[in-house]
Amino acid sequence: MLDIGKRCALARSGIWSSDDHQIRLPAIAFINNDRISAPDTAELLLSKNKIDSSKLTLIDRGSVFLPSDESGDITISPDLPYPLSLREMEYPEGEEKTGAVVVQKGDASILQGSSRKEIQIYVMGNAIEFIRHPKEFVDEVVRLRQAIGYGSMIYLPGIADPSNLAILCHCGGDIFDSTRIIWESRSGHVLSPEGRWPPSDSEAGSFKGILNKNYVALQDELDKTVHHIRNGSLREFVEKRAVHDPWMIAALRHFDLVHYDHQELHFSVTGPNFHANTKESLHRPDVVRYRKRIRERYGKPPSAKILLLLPCSAKKPYSMSRSHSLFRKAVKDSGVQHLVHEVMITSPLGVVPRELELFFPAQNYDIPVTGHWSKDEISIVQEDLQDFLEKNKYDHIVAHLGSEKDFVCEVLDDHVSTSEGAPTSEKDLSGLTKELSGLQDKRDMVSRGQRLAEDMRSRCVHQFGNGGEVLMESAEIKGRYPNLKIFSDGVQLGMLVQERGLISLTLEGAERISQKDLYCVQIDDFRPEGNLFAVGVEGADEELRIGDDAVIRYEKDVRAVGSAVMNWKEMTESHRGEAVRIRHRKKA
Repeated sequence: MLDIGKRCALARSGIWSSDDHQIRLPAIAFINNDRISAPDTAELLLSKNKIDSSKLTLIDRGSVFLPSDESGDITISPDLPYPLSLREMEYPEGEEKTGAVVVQKGDASILQGSSRKEIQIYVMGNAIEFIRHPKEFVDEVVRLRQAIGYGSMIYLPGIADPSNLAILCHCGGDIFDSTRIIWESRSGHVLSPEGRWPPSDSEAGSFKGILNKNYVALQDELDKTVHHIRNGSLREFVEKRAVHDPWMIAALRHFDLVHYDHQELHFSVTGPNFHANTKESLHRPDVVRYRKRIRERYGKPPSAKILLLLPCSAKKPYSMSRSHSLFRKAVKDSGVQHLVHEVMITSPLGVVPRELELFFPAQNYDIPVTGHWSKDEISIVQEDLQDFLEKNKYDHIVAHLGSEKDFVCEVLDDHVSTSEGAPTSEKDLSGLTKELSGLQDKRDMVSRGQRLAEDMRSRCVHQFGNGGEVLMESAEIKGRYPNLKIFSDGVQLGMLVQERGLISLTLEGAERISQKDLYCVQIDDFRPEGNLFAVGVEGADEELRIGDDAVIRYEKDVRAVGSAVMNWKEMTESHRGEAVRIRHRKKA
């Protein structure tokens, strides 16, 4: 029985309960036999027979050619081993598979068998061979997770060490073992997250001493990985670890470029601050999703006739930084501030409209600033800006930029540049105010209230798609930025919350979103008293991601609204766990 406490993309931490045992996930199954003793701290053992009755043991019964008769707490059914170089083989008929089962590459019969509900663990066959094939490894673990769903665990045997444990969890692994640790120790290698090292003079020749040291390193890395899963920062941790090994870089890049849809489904729409320090950060699924939503959902405020392109800032949100305080004062002094649309140029997000600066990941990322842009970063900015200008038309474009000025202006047709490379200097700021002021007589003036409503509409559509238009019908905005509230006929519909970087709905706002059948979770005819658990979910909108506001309803009757703790797929397939953390519920 699985109780998942925290999710970070495909990685999970929680408790696996079996009989009287509770195992913390992710878990290491330590080999335990007459020659190798597991460390005292081990919670899960791996053996051919049960030796320690006090701990949960995975019993490996070997192959179908010579299966053992042993059984234990969890038994790995006899498997048909064959190398990856062979094509898929037909699995011989035999005993019903329960507990744990080995899945070879391409096996379909096991994944579709009638006994699937009895299988707790799926073991990736030939896992050790994938050390030479990073792309095939990623493909296989994705295939496995998509086939077995969320109620079973994936066991990746023979490959875990302190350097790759984090990425194995990131790809979806739940259970690993000490096989590689023992082999490396026999070879005289001392392991660390940065790779393998020769032993010291005092350690040389001492297998037991090296093994114990490697056990400590593996457990320490597991503890760090669990910390990052719980903190929502595993992706950043994986990027740090991956730079030490070409296999991990290849696996991570293949995962991002080929399996974006699989990953994006599991990435939360909110998250902690992170550093985008590597090339791999450009392809984080949550970063790519933000850029895609700008292309597919975003529309500028209709009254914004003047596009003002600005550099980003180290402090987030941008408007709280010293540089952007100066920019905003210069815009206000021009007298046309409600006609100006401020858009930031940044890596790795491309373009960030001012009204979206609180949305994840716009207020959460940090990058190394050197004034030098890589070709990949330049390409992202130019492509996103060109697409943005095709969909959003302005009467005037003003570029007030720093180091990004040259390559940004390359893709602009009719524009004015008001900076000579020092956008916060008094001279450049005065030039910006003067240039904007010269456009005043040509524009119809816009009230603050109208512009606030238009900015909020852009946020709502970015978050809820077509549901955002309905949410903003006949609405007005009250409050002081960033604490802006949406009202209609005196009733509050929602509120922009800086900490979440999202609009939080009231029940009345949820009623409006429900009209478009978006972001809805279907339940049976009951009224949630506490939070909504997956067992009570009958259906969910495929747009729902972890962190999204979810509208809970029976048929068309809205019963509650809250924040999703699972994506739509997991909450519809699972029978355990919290699906939606409810914020408001309708009284009977």
